[in-house]
Amino acid sequence: MAFRNCSFNPSFPRSCKVMDDVIKRDIVDGVEVETVVQVDASEIAETFPDVDDYKLSALMATGQPLSAVDPAIFSNPYVDAENILDASLSSVEPTDVEPTNEPNVEPTN
Repeated sequence: MAFRNCSFNPSFPRSCKVMDDVIKRDIVDGVEVETVVQVDASEIAETFPDVDDYKLSALMATGQPLSAVDPAIFSNPYVDAENILDASLSSVEPTDVEPTNEPNVEPTN
């Protein structure tokens, strides 16, 4: 019973800034140059629209027509992307790339 008089006080690590990699585009001598810059994530989050702007009532108040999205287009994005990539890499130009109805399988690492 040596631990009876011990108290457990966990020490938490100090919080640190979360940095995101952002691509900055500059034009130097008429050539667009891309550089990767680290930016504080809180600065990026300030530019996001408010969550309330995406409520249905706010979207309807804009007066824009809203239509339902066909769920068939979201069948399996991994297979659809693979088909599009295979079609673009083949030597023969495809006439039309149609999504397949294979089961939803996520890639594993």
